[in-house]
Amino acid sequence: MDGKIFEKLIEVSECAFFISKPGGEMEITYASKKFYSILQYTKEEFQEKFKNSLMAVILPEEKQKVKNLIARQFAAGGAVNIECRVKRKDGTTAWLSISAKTLLHMSENRFFCSCLDITKSRNNVENMFKAKHEIDVIANSIPGGVLKIRMKDMKILYANDGYYMLSGYSRAEFHINFGDYCDKIIYPADMKMVKSVFGTTVENNGLLGFEHRIVGKTGNTKWLYVNGRKIDDESGEDVYLCVLMDVTSRKSMEAEFEENIRRFKYVSEYLKETMWTYDINNKTFTRSGSLGESFSKENFLRTWDDMPEMLELFHPDDAKIFEKNVKNRIENIGSSRYIYRVRDNSSMFRNVEICAVSVSDNGNDKPDKIYTVTRLVDNAEEISSRLDHEREEISERNKLVNMAKSAQAQAEDNITSLMPYASFMNKAEKILSERKEKEHYALVCADINEFRKFSHHYGFSISNRILEEFSKTLLNNLAKEGVCSRVDGDYFVLLTKYESHKELLRMMSEMVRARNVAEEEEKDVNIEFGTTTGIYLVQESDCELLEMLEKADMARRSIKGLRGNHYAIYTDDLKSEQFKEEETISEVYDAVRNNDIEICYMPRIKGDREKIVGCKAVPRVQLKDGHVLESDELTRLIERGGRLSSFALATLSTVCCSVGAWKKLGNKIVPFSIEMTASELSIHNVVRKIDDIVVEKNGLEPKDVIIEIQERYLADMTTVLEMAIEKLCGRGYNVVISRFGTDHTAIHSIRKLNVTGIKFHGEYFNEYMTSEKECIILSKTVEMAKSLGLTVTCGGIHTPMHEEFAKKIGCEMFEGDMYYGAVRANVFEKCFLSNL
Repeated sequence: MDGKIFEKLIEVSECAFFISKPGGEMEITYASKKFYSILQYTKEEFQEKFKNSLMAVILPEEKQKVKNLIARQFAAGGAVNIECRVKRKDGTTAWLSISAKTLLHMSENRFFCSCLDITKSRNNVENMFKAKHEIDVIANSIPGGVLKIRMKDMKILYANDGYYMLSGYSRAEFHINFGDYCDKIIYPADMKMVKSVFGTTVENNGLLGFEHRIVGKTGNTKWLYVNGRKIDDESGEDVYLCVLMDVTSRKSMEAEFEENIRRFKYVSEYLKETMWTYDINNKTFTRSGSLGESFSKENFLRTWDDMPEMLELFHPDDAKIFEKNVKNRIENIGSSRYIYRVRDNSSMFRNVEICAVSVSDNGNDKPDKIYTVTRLVDNAEEISSRLDHEREEISERNKLVNMAKSAQAQAEDNITSLMPYASFMNKAEKILSERKEKEHYALVCADINEFRKFSHHYGFSISNRILEEFSKTLLNNLAKEGVCSRVDGDYFVLLTKYESHKELLRMMSEMVRARNVAEEEEKDVNIEFGTTTGIYLVQESDCELLEMLEKADMARRSIKGLRGNHYAIYTDDLKSEQFKEEETISEVYDAVRNNDIEICYMPRIKGDREKIVGCKAVPRVQLKDGHVLESDELTRLIERGGRLSSFALATLSTVCCSVGAWKKLGNKIVPFSIEMTASELSIHNVVRKIDDIVVEKNGLEPKDVIIEIQERYLADMTTVLEMAIEKLCGRGYNVVISRFGTDHTAIHSIRKLNVTGIKFHGEYFNEYMTSEKECIILSKTVEMAKSLGLTVTCGGIHTPMHEEFAKKIGCEMFEGDMYYGAVRANVFEKCFLSNL
């Protein structure tokens, strides 16, 4: 090869080349230009300064090591490979990798060497080791475990000391026992959950964040919080870097705290007491416990600013005492205890004991907090009776037992001419005690649905006639032997004999078909009424008449509230069904408390489908079993007990929050309606509470809200309800009588009450109520309502027949599935409000 070509090849090479003499100084006899450029010298400068000695540029601390390596490798034969540091012209240090081989050149031994600058690679290696050391220091400084794991099999690729401290194993022990797989110490019951979380996280490329348990070396269980994220790995597999924190103490405290809350909840509900804490400096309250369904939650100590309103709940004689005790507790450290007479939800006075203790947090003379316990007080005699004679106490509350002891039970019934209740009890007990083996008897409890309405609207002559005719119906179909009595008002009990179940069902069917007050030949008065009947089939082992009557009454109560004529037979499952209803009420109550009520909106149209003029808020509550309760079912539950008396206010709060948000975003809104029951409108300060929700908290106007109250509530309207309706209308709210014309109060309602509208319901427009006569009556009623300035709406439009009749009688606005069903809030906002 041409020498010039070889020199050019050497110049473009990454390596430098040189030839040196053997010996301690390694005198260079030839070197390529690359060699001098690495050291930053020219050939002449190197020769003049170092006399061509390679050893002269090697750092002093490296020289002896280099000489020893050369000597050792030279003696062993073969090539010599060394790495050393040299000093450049600019004073910096460079790493050189030198490979040398001894060859005979011109009759002398020479080292033929290649030289490579490895400064960057050596620095990179040093930086990597330094970074790894820093990472180890940081990882081991974390008060927890750090893991780098391969997700597919949970193999540990890296773990700090903290992880092994959490597990209780040393590194060697963990490796020997589990082969560096972290799933081996996961608590067995949590394994499925952990794998599911890992799988979902890998699938979504998401972050890890969950808690699980591990089993330590000593068998103890620890709770770990895992937080991790995916990192890049050379293998291309899913690898996560995770931090694990020991949260065992926190979980133990949470479990203890939850148990304390659960224990206090059940104990306080059983004892019917609440505990309040008032921070005097911050003027804030915290509360736990319950006084029971008779009291709303905010009846006591809501805020000191509402003291005048709060005092209205107390008996006039006790109000000043309560106010004095409260002020004393705010000003001075000490305690007070007093039994006050306080109104419950039904405005009845109840004995309530309020114990208050004011304390100082810092040992000062002035109190910082007030701890208060509020409990209902019962008579000691009553408590003793409940504890020692629970079964007898239940019976004592039953009106059947109370009536048996009263003087009225001894008197004859002048209206129905039935035997006195006391005589019925004696005769029934005698018949049952003397019954033969194959004789079958049943006890029946029956009453007339909404009986007070007949007295209210038609007078006592008609209501007495109804009682008389119903007693004849019972005697003719069930109590043919005359063992029948009217206990109180419209409540009847009787004993009947039957041959077989089939015969009993036939007798009951004939009885429930007798629905008219007057006999067939008397057409002057013909009022249909509904009845509710409960039956208990007497068993051979039964001996207590009162217990049997209570079971018949339980069957009656199980279907109470249904329209029409119905009867129920007591079964062993009836108690469990009643318990299920209580459980359902409890779930609805929890939904109210946890704000889990789902609100849907049904558009209200005027003219055509495209003209949306309003909407109806339809609450829905999903139970644990997946069943969804809607308006009618919720209304029935609300009417069964006071525990859900705040349901409508909770619904109103949710609706106003959404509508208020729509309005604040600059959207147009339409008036929305919400159904309320008589009990909900009768709670203390309901108008103020509605105002607070609508106006104060959500910035809406009263005209934006339509409150619907069913007409049937107006039949036995109390003064409280009437005043609430008047106040609502006076404040500018729209109050509409819904299901108008379905009861006996239609004309009376719009004549007496200052309402703003009426609302029919399509379900009553059936083939029996769409005659020409009905049309004329309802048309004139609508005409009259319009002349009074009332709005006329029809809901429940499900069929063309409903729509046709509603338009025929003059309804202006319409709701129903025929137009639009109830939709969720986001759908209503997007599809309807955005198009206004």
